[in-house]
Amino acid sequence: MRFIFNKITLFSIIFLSFCLIVIGSLLQIILFPLQDINSISSQELLEFQKEYAINYPLGHGLLNLGLFLMILVIILFMIKLKIKI
Repeated sequence: MRFIFNKITLFSIIFLSFCLIVIGSLLQIILFPLQDINSISSQELLEFQKEYAINYPLGHGLLNLGLFLMILVIILFMIKLKIKI
C-alpha cells in the first residue's frame, strides 16, 4: 500500500495549521486592557471577547481548523511510520 502524502505535503500542512492557529488567536484577543480581570466571571469575559475582539467568530473557527489540521497531520505521520515498519 502506497502512502498518499509525502513529507513536503505534511510539512506544508503543519505550517498552514500553525499559521491558522496564530491568526485565530490574534483575532480573538481583546485589544484594550481590562482592570481587575479576576473579579470578572468567565461568562462576562466571554461576552467581552465577543463584543470587543477584532473578529471573534472567525478567530474561533480558524483556531479550531488549525487544531484539527494539526491532529490530522499527527495521525498521518503515525500511519506513515507504521507503514515503514
